[in-house]
Amino acid sequence: MLAAAKPLTVERMIATVLLSIDQDLAAKVLRGFSDDTLDKVTRAMQELQELAVDRDGVRSCYASAVKRMRQGGVALGDVGGMMKSVLSRAFGEERSADVTRRANSDILAKRPFVVFESIGAEDLAQLLAEEHPQIAAVFLAHIDRKKGGEVLQHLEEDARADLVQRVATLDRTPVDVVQRVLEVMRKKVKDRGLTALRSDPASWIKAAASLLNNLGGGDKAVLDKIEVLDSEIAAQIREQMFTFDDIQKLDKKSIQKILSSVDSRQLAVSLKAATPTVEQVILGNLSKRAAETVREERDNLGPMPLSEVLAAQGEILKSIRAMIDKGEIKSGSSNEQMV
Repeated sequence: MLAAAKPLTVERMIATVLLSIDQDLAAKVLRGFSDDTLDKVTRAMQELQELAVDRDGVRSCYASAVKRMRQGGVALGDVGGMMKSVLSRAFGEERSADVTRRANSDILAKRPFVVFESIGAEDLAQLLAEEHPQIAAVFLAHIDRKKGGEVLQHLEEDARADLVQRVATLDRTPVDVVQRVLEVMRKKVKDRGLTALRSDPASWIKAAASLLNNLGGGDKAVLDKIEVLDSEIAAQIREQMFTFDDIQKLDKKSIQKILSSVDSRQLAVSLKAATPTVEQVILGNLSKRAAETVREERDNLGPMPLSEVLAAQGEILKSIRAMIDKGEIKSGSSNEQMV
């Protein structure tokens, strides 16, 4: 809900006011905007479709908006319909459609599928089970990672592996493809938003890994099936599922088990590119004497090529992933509470 206590961007306040006043007046205001401002305000109008803008929300915008507004305190109804009408009055059908398309394109490039987070994971899984796997994969790749992992829990094991592999192998996904996927889903659910992930292929690997990280168990079985289908993709997903920074998510017993199998010099080298938090966690799980030894050895190494440091971290990560696969330790999850 758009609340008065919540800070609003100027563009969103303007959009709220324009959609709540007389449409002819709103059209006159829009005609006075520069193209850049028009794009920003139209984008803000599109974003309002994701929010429940109540009377208090509109009043809060009026309090900060231009004093010459005609009326206030009106709750917004059909935002999409009003926006189309206001833009058409201001610029005509053709240009208003072009402005809307630009706003949609920008949202697709930047915004997450926020509204789908309010829909039950089991319901989403049932909807996706009815669709072509590639449509389901594009959809899963664009929703919240935690939600995506929850959805996977409600799918058959074979379907999980197929979808995660498809997510990992997604290439550059054009905006219009994402739009078509959303149009399919619009027939099944209401009140949704739009976005597209970065088109960098590596981001899809990370997306697939994040889905498995949030699966809540069973990720090894999924990865084993992907291994049979595409060993290279499976390896890339494994690498993204646990990073050096994730060591801080492990419990003390697991960290101590890992450290007992790591050479002190290798550990010292790896710490040269570790974040302060990870360094603190690692040294904190060593004995006082061992921690001092590792710290002293690291400082005595002097400047080193980053590639050597990353190689040392990579060797430690291989050991950790092997322990995880064998069930000797459990990987931390981004949604676990850290204490």
